[in-house]
Amino acid sequence: MNTNKNIPEDKLGELFREIPLENPSANFMDKLFLQIEKEALREKRKQQWLVIAQIVAGVTAVLVLPALVIYLCTIFLPCFSFTFPKIHLNLDRNIVTIGFSVLILLILDSLFRMHAANRNKEKTENC
Repeated sequence: MNTNKNIPEDKLGELFREIPLENPSANFMDKLFLQIEKEALREKRKQQWLVIAQIVAGVTAVLVLPALVIYLCTIFLPCFSFTFPKIHLNLDRNIVTIGFSVLILLILDSLFRMHAANRNKEKTENC
């Protein structure tokens, strides 16, 4: 409230003072908690889609991008050709297993780091 009598009263303040205070409805808290749970579920789904997108991007980067680069270089740069000697791909089971193990460990590492970051974020929000 203004103490100076020369300044007119704030019209917005007057309007707020005229509004009667009402108690919220009986199921206000239930609706509020339901909305909070829905928002938490929405955030969890968003995180799950992010993990799936990271996995797809990783697999794409490992498998598709090198093949695409070689293919495009042979199309658009005719003077530059990839010549490979006759290569016999004898994939050793151990090498393939090690490669997939590394890929799975990288995926698990990103999941654990994301989980730890979420826990730290929740701890800081609760404090």
